[in-house]
Amino acid sequence: MTTSHEQTDPGAAPLPPAKPHPALSAALPDGTIRSIVVRLAAHLNEQDGRPASPPALALGIFERVGSNWLSDSLRGAMPQHNEPFRQQLGREHPLSPGNRVPPSLQGTGLSGLGWHHLLCALSDLHGQPRHLVKETNLFFATDTVLGMLPESPAVVLTRAPIGIASSFARGRLWDRWRYGDRYAQVAATARAPRWRTVFAPLLPQDDPDPATALGRLIVVNALLLARALFDGDEPFRRPRLVIPYEQHVSDPGRTEVGLTQFLGIGMPGPAEESPNVAAGTTTATDTTFATTGRKDTLVAELASGVVDLVSAAVEKTLAQARQQLDPEVTETVTQWLAGDDQYEVHEPVLRPSRRVRPQPDPQRMAKPAYRPVGQAQWRNLLVTNAEMAELLTMLHAGGAVNSRLGTNLLVCPMPHERGGRLHHDPANRRWEVSRGYESHPAYWVTWIGAAVAAAWFGARLPSRAEALAATKGARAYNSGYVVGDSCPVVEPPGLGDREIHHLIGNVQIWCGDGPALPESQPIQRYLFGAAWNTPSTEDAVSAVRSRYLLGSSRGVGIRLVRDLHTTDAARLGAWELAHLLNQWVDSVNESARTTPGGLDRLLISSLGS
Repeated sequence: MTTSHEQTDPGAAPLPPAKPHPALSAALPDGTIRSIVVRLAAHLNEQDGRPASPPALALGIFERVGSNWLSDSLRGAMPQHNEPFRQQLGREHPLSPGNRVPPSLQGTGLSGLGWHHLLCALSDLHGQPRHLVKETNLFFATDTVLGMLPESPAVVLTRAPIGIASSFARGRLWDRWRYGDRYAQVAATARAPRWRTVFAPLLPQDDPDPATALGRLIVVNALLLARALFDGDEPFRRPRLVIPYEQHVSDPGRTEVGLTQFLGIGMPGPAEESPNVAAGTTTATDTTFATTGRKDTLVAELASGVVDLVSAAVEKTLAQARQQLDPEVTETVTQWLAGDDQYEVHEPVLRPSRRVRPQPDPQRMAKPAYRPVGQAQWRNLLVTNAEMAELLTMLHAGGAVNSRLGTNLLVCPMPHERGGRLHHDPANRRWEVSRGYESHPAYWVTWIGAAVAAAWFGARLPSRAEALAATKGARAYNSGYVVGDSCPVVEPPGLGDREIHHLIGNVQIWCGDGPALPESQPIQRYLFGAAWNTPSTEDAVSAVRSRYLLGSSRGVGIRLVRDLHTTDAARLGAWELAHLLNQWVDSVNESARTTPGGLDRLLISSLGS
């Protein structure tokens, strides 16, 4: 069905002007999540009289529906945020989709650092030009996350269930991404008082086979998304555009026209990459997230028995949902999940295990050193996972734990299967690195983590102007999915101690400065360069982009520089740094209603950054 706010026609009119949402009608003095949304709206209106645009949401009914293609296609026109709620919040965070019982907008549970972090994170999603926020598989956190962004238009990405199942099978994603555990967690959440009447019957705790469990999860996530989109009075329903994966494959031109008209932007043309060198290969070693290849046919590689199990689970779950949910919701989901008949179903093709990254020839490891570039001394190597793990372990021993109720101060400890390389071992009270990645650059690092590392090394982070000058004319090394992940910090092998490795490529870097914002606003710091998963064109490298201090990404790491004021003599010990971090957290917890900008400046001053 197509409502007055839902578009599937690529010639449809662009977004209408946003209407003031009733959720923002009055400030609430309590500690609810909704009160943070109200306060955020007041902060945004203080920005030189020009309120920042709310982000556009790219919402998948599940994973593997084309969301990576969408975000990469729009990267040149819209700043990107990849699953900030699902990926960057620890499971114990009240808003994490991994939390057993995510709260409602009226729910509490956030104070101090958590309250400050959420306000900064939401502020980071707004801006000019409009940002794009991609989220999939929010499950029972869907209504709360959408409620925090009430004026955001939504692009809904759908795909027929057997297409999703085929993608899972090809990438062995059920096991790699631990979806058996995910099913158990979601099924347990469905039994919470807020949802059990409707959703507990849809997710039986009967130890289902993977195909059946996948079919159930697809339907439940789609139902929760549809219900959240249709929540509220008709005049205030957010505009939405539905993009079926099947349409994107069969008619990409039509899809792009509809998308750009809906968002009111121009589709960026294909970028001409600068000369780019990969780590001894010209093809990606892991293509799970790469968008460099385009499909033009719809083929599902599944055994007939698996097709039957997925289809039966989808049909049965939808039939049960029709007995409990609004017909508008279930009919919409039925349409979203249509399209199985568009696929050619083939028996699975036997493929070798996932390509393993080729081991480089033995080489002498270059020693970290500083080399003159302009007025500063640049470290020749990016900060590695091994170095970051050592620092995190020492900080933990000093009492500065990384995660505070799901808010990550220094690094985002993603599972290895999702690209995380730094992991805390609570039994040994140590941070460890995924085997084979010790010499790779640390990423998923917050600006706070980068600034702490700089203080520990007796260095600082470069300014954006310094980075622009240092990289002028430099050749990219490992960008645009050439490898599919980071490569060791000492590459190519021909470079020695006197050369600076990865001036462009491998990871982007945090800068020590950021845009000028009103004093009450959360502080942001610039990101610079190109990463393994971003373009390395001159425009892309020099594009102005920034993030809040607690933000992180799989493509952003640390480059250190020194000058007359930052030397070995200026190094801060781990215990001293731990004390400074804990002092700041205590200040935030005691002054939760102080302006975010004031709290951020207190931290920056403490670290001497």
